[in-house]
Amino acid sequence: MKFILVVLLLISNNLYANCNFKTPNDLLEQIKSNHPQIFVNASKVDSFKSSIEQAGQRPNPELEAESTTSDTSEGKISKTSVSIEHVFELGGKRDARINVAQTEFEASKAALKMQDEDILIDVVKKLYRLRQVFELIPLHEESFETLNRIFLAKKKRRNLSPEEQVEKESLELVLNHHKLEIDELVYEKTYLKRHLSFFAGKKCDVSIDDLPMTLNFDKKLFKISNVNDYSKLKAAKLGVDFAKSKLELEKAMSYPNLSIGPVYEYEKSDSEKNHAVGISLTMDLPILSSNSGGKNRAAKEVIVASRTYKSIEREMALDLESWVQKFNRLKKSLKRVTSKKRLDKKHHKIDALFKRGVISTALVIEAHRQLMEFTVSRFKFELGAVEALWNIYKLNGSIRTKKLN
Repeated sequence: MKFILVVLLLISNNLYANCNFKTPNDLLEQIKSNHPQIFVNASKVDSFKSSIEQAGQRPNPELEAESTTSDTSEGKISKTSVSIEHVFELGGKRDARINVAQTEFEASKAALKMQDEDILIDVVKKLYRLRQVFELIPLHEESFETLNRIFLAKKKRRNLSPEEQVEKESLELVLNHHKLEIDELVYEKTYLKRHLSFFAGKKCDVSIDDLPMTLNFDKKLFKISNVNDYSKLKAAKLGVDFAKSKLELEKAMSYPNLSIGPVYEYEKSDSEKNHAVGISLTMDLPILSSNSGGKNRAAKEVIVASRTYKSIEREMALDLESWVQKFNRLKKSLKRVTSKKRLDKKHHKIDALFKRGVISTALVIEAHRQLMEFTVSRFKFELGAVEALWNIYKLNGSIRTKKLN
């Protein structure tokens, strides 16, 4: 049984060898190129583009043929007629249809770009979160080992004071809490590693060396100079163009189509044969309907799209201000608190003091609790700052070119 488990572990390790990306940005670029949903969105853009060609198709000519035979007092009479009609779309229907397809393509492409940027922000947050998980697990394990040594020492002693009994029970609760936290973090680490390697188009094990380190807060934020690059605003603007193009198409649809072409007729009786050539013309008379309903609906859609654009334009300014304020607030807080390096020193100092018998068990438990709570809070602030920074990049339209750290 042990042999089988060892073999399974070896197979698992071979299936998920280290990814060995050169830098964290190399991993990010791989994800940009291979993320399944980004790849699907690119395929959707290609499919939308084919609708432009479809919109430019002209109607096929119509062939009509008729043959009749009748018996009369003058004998048997046979009639045959053949006509070919070409359909002319009056009112600029074809150009309007192409314009609708073109604006729909551009609007859809902008909407998919917005989805890609949201995916990218989520991926960046996952990269930073995985690095945090890599750091959290050893902290929990160190705390567990330290507290477990104290717990085992007290467990061996037969006579414990009431205070020591309470400490022993408290230690057991704290140890169980650390076990649960470690199990949860190990699961989260596996989940994030597998998904990030999948997003990169690989089947490998993402290591801590492939991940970004602590966010660099020395960079200064820039002002947005070209709001037209913001994907959500651009999609809304193209939505207005799309609505206007549909209105023009509805106006063009109020004009009838004209079908015109040559007609040939042949008539044969017992006594003679007749040939006739002419022109056939067919056109609907726009008396009862001029597509007023379609035009009214399209005009209202233009109003809705324009209002949506104005709303997003105002909302963008609020979003930018909110994200910048959030980033600056979190940046200020994180720069003010203790660094990871100093925190590690404090952690080891607490353990050393306890080994020397300088501090009590209760203080050790409390110190480790505060250490973990502080670390979790610091990581929460860091993820918030990452989210704020990359949303600022999104508002500036430069998110696709930005690097980690």
